[in-house]
Amino acid sequence: MTEKVVIAGAVRTPIGSVGGGLSPLQSEDLAVTVIRSLIEASGLDPTLVEYTCMGWVMQDPRSPNIAKTAAELAGVPCTSPGTTFHENCASGGAAIHSLTRRIMLGEVSLGIAGGVESLSNVPRYLFSGRTKGQLYGDMTLFDGLFGALTDTHVGDKGELMGLLSERLVERYELTREEQDEIAYRSHHGALEAWESGAFDGYVVPVEIPQRRGEPKIVSRDEGPRPVTMEELAAARPYFKRDGGTITALNASSVNDAAAAVLLTTEERAQELGLQCLAELRGFFNIGVAREYMGEGAFKVIQPLLERTGLTIEEIDLFEINEAFAAVLASAFHYLPELPQDRTNLWGSGISLGHPVGCTGARQVVDMTHQLRRRGQSIGLTSRCVGGGMGSGEILIAR
Repeated sequence: MTEKVVIAGAVRTPIGSVGGGLSPLQSEDLAVTVIRSLIEASGLDPTLVEYTCMGWVMQDPRSPNIAKTAAELAGVPCTSPGTTFHENCASGGAAIHSLTRRIMLGEVSLGIAGGVESLSNVPRYLFSGRTKGQLYGDMTLFDGLFGALTDTHVGDKGELMGLLSERLVERYELTREEQDEIAYRSHHGALEAWESGAFDGYVVPVEIPQRRGEPKIVSRDEGPRPVTMEELAAARPYFKRDGGTITALNASSVNDAAAAVLLTTEERAQELGLQCLAELRGFFNIGVAREYMGEGAFKVIQPLLERTGLTIEEIDLFEINEAFAAVLASAFHYLPELPQDRTNLWGSGISLGHPVGCTGARQVVDMTHQLRRRGQSIGLTSRCVGGGMGSGEILIAR
């Protein structure tokens, strides 16, 4: 990178379970909340926001181009443009990458990037009914959420992402026990982080309006819980019933959340008196075979390091998104030098959750604060992407 792009603000909402505390809010509501909270937390004059980028997978025609609309509803001037990104699980990361490029090219000097998802509110679709040949007969609704979790181009009828990840189990000779251990560490790491106050201050409470009385407040992630190894071992295989190893407990959940960062140049941050939390040193995407889409989360690491001139040994903290424990277990097999004691210390997709369009941005937000709160310097975030991709970033604490 020729221009240093810095993160001058980073916040996220709590991550809600499907049907949980955040489910009454649509994605647009969550996006407005997180953008407004970011502006308030950084003390920024919203008229200075030059561009907004947001990732969103399950896009809804009721909120076209959510980046522009949510920013405007949060107080950003209508003259500031915005772009919404769909890159499956990397959508929030794609928004950050795109805004960073705009800043590097000198198109803008300051903007907001993030991601949002409300999987509680994914529509069911009717794909029939607009041609003359469909005047009569029953019509079938298609479940948008189930469809998003399926790669229709694998096998004769398509395969769920969990079934694709069973392919990793075979390729990397993973055991059920090591996957359950990853799930255990994820939940307990997230719980310890919450109890220690690690998430305080930047995970912003969300108000849920009620018909009567005061609004309810959602202030904490709903996923982390004190699971036991016995409970994990007792769970039945979910995707591959005969001989499978992936269960509902060692896979990520489906969730609602939003996250956002304030990106600018070092010079502009100093000019405006903004606090530089981290530098976005590098980012990268790769493609992998869609049948082994989970490989993207770890195969992106080496080229990302090469682009930034760093080695695994120089990275202080990693977060490799736990779409499934099998993804992280495969990463440890593929990269034996990857330090388990510096990876996913605050949990990840299994415990915190995986609100797909938000996840990439959520990882960057959490890593920004984790580096600073642990007194560490360099962090790497990465994720696998449905359809066969890997996406990641390297951050330098400031």
